[in-house]
Amino acid sequence: MAAGISSADLVPFLWPASWTDPRHVSLFEGGPINCLVFSGAAGPIADAARTAGMSVIYGNSLGAAPLGDVKWNTTVPIIAITGLLWPRMKTAAAGGPNQAQAGPTGAPWIDSNSWVARLAVARAPAKQIWLGFEPPKDEPAPTETAYRTAIADVAATGARWMLTLDEKLSRSLAAGVASALKTWRGILATLAFFEQRKAWRAYIQQGPLGVVSTFAGDNEFMGTEFLNLAARRNLLYRIIDRSRLATADLAGLRAVIWLDQELPAPEAVPKLAEFARGGGLLIASRTAAPAFKGERLVDCPVTGYELRTLGKGTLATTTEDWDDPYFLAADAHDLVSRRYDPIRLFNGSSYWVHYSVAAGAKDSLIQLVSFGSRARAGGGGTAEVSLRIAEAHRSVTLHTLDAEPAPLQPAAVGPYTEYRLPQFAIYAALEVKA
Repeated sequence: MAAGISSADLVPFLWPASWTDPRHVSLFEGGPINCLVFSGAAGPIADAARTAGMSVIYGNSLGAAPLGDVKWNTTVPIIAITGLLWPRMKTAAAGGPNQAQAGPTGAPWIDSNSWVARLAVARAPAKQIWLGFEPPKDEPAPTETAYRTAIADVAATGARWMLTLDEKLSRSLAAGVASALKTWRGILATLAFFEQRKAWRAYIQQGPLGVVSTFAGDNEFMGTEFLNLAARRNLLYRIIDRSRLATADLAGLRAVIWLDQELPAPEAVPKLAEFARGGGLLIASRTAAPAFKGERLVDCPVTGYELRTLGKGTLATTTEDWDDPYFLAADAHDLVSRRYDPIRLFNGSSYWVHYSVAAGAKDSLIQLVSFGSRARAGGGGTAEVSLRIAEAHRSVTLHTLDAEPAPLQPAAVGPYTEYRLPQFAIYAALEVKA
């Protein structure tokens, strides 16, 4: 284990180079941050941090690297991934600062790092996952809301952001400026919210689709971009690292997609074929499809795919090579069918959705991270969102960053039961008891 790196539960903060006074350690008193990360020599500051009971880590001991260069088998108990994007909804400069960019379908284009964290958890399930990204330079300094959204985007996956301040905020905090201290208190309160609910980190990310790939080498672009773009369209999925397929639990999945172009290894074919024969949908690339013996040809609802029966289930194969992960994500959602979504979200195009279940239980957690600023008439916050939960359940409790937990009451909408969420900004979680 690298010197100075503990296997303890750490909440990291990247120390600003402009802070040279050990007294700045007092900013962390009573807060959840318990680990300072230094990019260079720290001297008296590190001593002050240790005296205050905090852990000290020097950045070069972390082995932090961009996603494609991460050493997943490191003995260090932390995987630190750098070079990531600032989480936000992209805006079009030509249309004004509040006009959101949209993808080909008109949905807002959101930058989120949560898919990176989920991939890291799948590839290194026993390690803490730290994500590294900085506030955008040459732009106005992030607001308090922007910082809190960045924290929520990472924390919803059970990972942590190596909290990094923009230069203006770090200098203003050091000078004791009141507005900066208010922003700082909001940051600490958001971190504390998730630390008080750390049991949620043990929940297992779920969805109707299992995504199998190496996510590396020749498969890196298609694999990682599929995760990113599927999440953008709120296609819920479970990541299955190909090296762990033999021991992966496929129970509860509606479909499995084999993303890689090469044929599955001989030992992988029976497991995937058995999943389909039991009633599941197996989606395979054109070059991987020959490993499976499809049976009777049936009508396929998605153009460009051939659908054949395979036991009680079906095998879907593309008639052309996959080359665009955006359209592949859309095709996969259509093949799986929205009727298998464990939750249906309405009026929530600017929300990133996370769905997870408690290990060994049927309780679940639905987390929504808001990247928009659509306000209701006559008030602030986000527009009303409603959702439908497929699984039977006894109760739903709403958690938001700025209010006490409260029970939600169901509303009958035709033959369905839905939950209408009260106005919230940044983040909401629905704790669902089975």
